[in-house]
Amino acid sequence: MFTLKFRTSAYLIIPITLSIIALVGFFLRDQSESHDEKGGSDALLALDLWTTSRAYPGTDIQIAGYASAYAESRKMRRVSEAFAIAPSPWVSIGPTNFAGRTISILLNPINPNTIYVGAASGGLWRSHTGGLGADWHRIVTGFPVLGVNAIAMHSADTNTMYIGTGEVYRYNGSTGGIVIRATRGSYGMGILKTTDGGATWTKSLDWTYNQQRGVQCIRINPLNPFTVLAATSEGVFKSTNGGVTWGSVLNVLLAQDIAINPRDTAKILVACGNFASTGSGVYRSTDGGETFSLVSGLPQFTAKGMLEVYGANPWSVYASLGDTSIGSSSIGTGSLWKSTDFGGSWSLVSNQSVYGVQGWYSQFVAVHPSDSNRVVRGGQDIWRSTNGGVTSTQIPFGVVCWADYHNYAHHPFNPNILYIVDDGGVWRSTDFGNTYEGLNEGLLTSQFYNGFSCSAQDSNRALGQVQDHFGWMYTGSPTWPESGVDEIGWTAIHQSNDNIMYAGTRGGGAIYKSVNRGQSFSSSSAGISGGVSAWNTPFVLSTSNPNYLYFGRSIVFKTTNGGTNWSATNGGVALDGNPSLSMAVAPTNQDTVFVGTVPGTGRIRIFRTTNGGSVWTNVTGDLPNRYPLDIAIDPRNSKIVYIAFGGFDTTRLAKSTDAGVTWTHFNTPLPNVPTTAVAVDPFNPDHVYVGNDLGVFVTTDAGVNWASFNEGLAEAVIAGDLVISSSNKSIRLATHSNGVYTRKLLSSFPTGVNEPVYDIPEQYALHQNFPNPFNPTTQIAYWLSKREHVMLKVYDIGGRELSTLVDRKEEAGRHLVEFDGSHFSSGVYLYVLRISGRLVEARKMILIR
Repeated sequence: MFTLKFRTSAYLIIPITLSIIALVGFFLRDQSESHDEKGGSDALLALDLWTTSRAYPGTDIQIAGYASAYAESRKMRRVSEAFAIAPSPWVSIGPTNFAGRTISILLNPINPNTIYVGAASGGLWRSHTGGLGADWHRIVTGFPVLGVNAIAMHSADTNTMYIGTGEVYRYNGSTGGIVIRATRGSYGMGILKTTDGGATWTKSLDWTYNQQRGVQCIRINPLNPFTVLAATSEGVFKSTNGGVTWGSVLNVLLAQDIAINPRDTAKILVACGNFASTGSGVYRSTDGGETFSLVSGLPQFTAKGMLEVYGANPWSVYASLGDTSIGSSSIGTGSLWKSTDFGGSWSLVSNQSVYGVQGWYSQFVAVHPSDSNRVVRGGQDIWRSTNGGVTSTQIPFGVVCWADYHNYAHHPFNPNILYIVDDGGVWRSTDFGNTYEGLNEGLLTSQFYNGFSCSAQDSNRALGQVQDHFGWMYTGSPTWPESGVDEIGWTAIHQSNDNIMYAGTRGGGAIYKSVNRGQSFSSSSAGISGGVSAWNTPFVLSTSNPNYLYFGRSIVFKTTNGGTNWSATNGGVALDGNPSLSMAVAPTNQDTVFVGTVPGTGRIRIFRTTNGGSVWTNVTGDLPNRYPLDIAIDPRNSKIVYIAFGGFDTTRLAKSTDAGVTWTHFNTPLPNVPTTAVAVDPFNPDHVYVGNDLGVFVTTDAGVNWASFNEGLAEAVIAGDLVISSSNKSIRLATHSNGVYTRKLLSSFPTGVNEPVYDIPEQYALHQNFPNPFNPTTQIAYWLSKREHVMLKVYDIGGRELSTLVDRKEEAGRHLVEFDGSHFSSGVYLYVLRISGRLVEARKMILIR
């Protein structure tokens, strides 16, 4: 059974067992079936949902759609160009105290305080302080990089690096010999390279127009850095000219890992395969990777194979072989093997299973560089051996703070230091696996889903649920306390009493309610039974009558007493037999609801009720057969409704002004990528915001003209949800890549006013500079609650004062000052704000020349 990432906490203790019953379009749950402990992996559910919602009605994402859309989106006018008055850029509000799914890591071999990690969808990040002290910052590549599955660095010239993009786990066969990459976590664009320490990047293995592919591992020949090998979803590729050109050298699907003998680099091992793909096995080359042959002496395996070279004797190499055949008795099995002649022959070390049901997804083996008795094995959990891997002991949950372990890195100078990455970020052990500390402060890579919610009374109160984590509560600080109930599921906050909150569980299992502002939740699901649910099941809370909530499985349920009990709408009959995916209730009328279903059978459909669910009407009309990922209803007119659609080459956004009788379709200039979120401004309903896999876009004339609304965001972020924070006239962007951002609504600026009008905060605040990293100028914003004497200075990392930016009395409100680093060298700098002589805050900024 999949180990749920629920921790015992002051907030909630919920025992939940999950089952997976069907895969039709994407994974569904039949709530009436019994549980099946061999049902498979929740990670598989999440990844397949990501893929299918973007690929449907096809079986895989487009080959080049994402890259083409990115190029076109860069040509769009920005909101700062389109409007005379525009808000300040997006500002991150966290969470900074935990990270999202992290899948690759590298330590600078000359200066190991410099660490690079790759997020599953949040890009490439770097720390100059060994991951300590909230020093993480995202590296700007100039490309829409989301998933970074591989990182490699030149051992002597550490300014030269390669990163591999895209995350692919499974191929399915199809007619005509076509293969479908069915389980994935992000788009790929091949390999990027930098020769100036990450300041600029170029395409190396250019798969910009083959974005279904992924790169799992990159290794540089330690004796000849011009020779580089890459394990990819398409097999192994090799470059002999530093990544200028590449050629295929092993045509076996889903190559996972590469080991090069550092003393004889002609000897190379490659592990290939996953989900029992054709050709799975370990392959060996004795001619530097020109030719490979399948090694003998190892068993067949159906999941990933991962390799480790023993540092003290590189002829000794280990192979961790997992088995995960969904639906078969081999789930959770696997074995550890060792060779003392670099793959010529093998002996079994252990057949102890450490993988759970996710050997296809999360596993590695790490051996102490000078003591082969000490072995760390990663799977769903982390295991440690003191007898060479013969037997391993699971490290208790809480010592290692998360689960699903993907990769590791040895410290180049201290063999006892081991870094690992998992679905909760980055961790370091200084005793080679006994104890661990988190290094995640400031690593903004969390993955929020649709179903984020904001208080209408308190701008410092919001609730969301995060992939691989619990729910989390924004309380005005970038450090978020734990709240909610699960790693996926919609949330809702009572709009006139934010003590009352709701949160759902994965797969539509249950609804929970809090009456103490999210400090604790209790079940509020009486009467909800039967039907088929989506992985992220929608529910909505009425604004006009907050005793009304609707919850969407294939049957839509309703409560009129705040969740005390529920009843099925439509006489208990399913809308079309398929699960609900998106839902909205009219702000003006608790009885008007729109629901979008997904195509378990047939096609997608949109349904509407105007009588509280007694009767539902199919209003699909000419809407595209794509996943309806989000719905928004005009705050003043319940007949005006918007629907955002997944997929490529289709309607990005549809609008109806007659309650779904007819539809208007919006495409260009909105980017041709899956559109995942839509929000209507309650202060000016002609202002509509949409989010997609490239960021946020806005119209101020109800869809006639559009502008990019991405200032302050990375080159690309995946929009999980867009929610209005009405109490401070802002919009919140909950990303499935980089946490949550906030920005003022365009409607918050009155017509004819030349300067923005900002809310005055109740306390002082110093914001992160933008852009960061920068070259050579950056802007620093700060807030004052009243007229005060302000001193803002810049220091180097050693504390030496370099520049005084402000030293004067200033009025209450928002202030912006520019720092010019033209005369300074690359590095980390501090800027410090003092108000009337009192230290308010200090922050770091990165100058890259």
